[in-house]
Amino acid sequence: MTHKKPFIKPFVYALLPLLGLVLVGCGAIPANPVTVNPASVNEIAAGNAENGQKLFMGYTHFEYEGPPCMGCHGIGDDDGLLGGGALGPNLTNTAAEKTDDDIIGILSNTGIVISPVMRPIYTDFPLTPQEQADLLAFMKSSVGQPETDKEGLIYGISFIGTLGVALALGFIYRNRLRSVRRALVNKAEKELQ
Repeated sequence: MTHKKPFIKPFVYALLPLLGLVLVGCGAIPANPVTVNPASVNEIAAGNAENGQKLFMGYTHFEYEGPPCMGCHGIGDDDGLLGGGALGPNLTNTAAEKTDDDIIGILSNTGIVISPVMRPIYTDFPLTPQEQADLLAFMKSSVGQPETDKEGLIYGISFIGTLGVALALGFIYRNRLRSVRRALVNKAEKELQ
């Protein structure tokens, strides 16, 4: 009895280089790195909290395509249905705890205080002075809001989703094992006779 080589192995080997190209493409660095200055006092005064919220949430893209803030940070009760990320600190009261210069220095990677996590990300994808000013205005508008912790909601959604998938798969494959077992039992009964 000869076995034919399955189609799966060559298919998988053909996909490995493609997967490598996709992963390499995910780390693209801009061809012309841009240097941006920190926001000036006049730009800070003209900061727009509504635009800052859109930038923070990712509804409006940063000019140099940096990632939105909410991927790592939460802020007050303005951070969407599932809240912001947990990698960075919650920024709800940051504007009350730090000076404008400190915050702008972090956002522009030029201050005395620099975030070791944000620096490599925003060195290649810097925030413009207007974006810095808008984000600062949004942070100032969040001062005093309650910090929301939405981890319980995320755990609940995850549990319900897992349970739903398990029930759906159980329903779809409910007779699969019975039919396999029935065939094995019938075969065993024939062999015993």
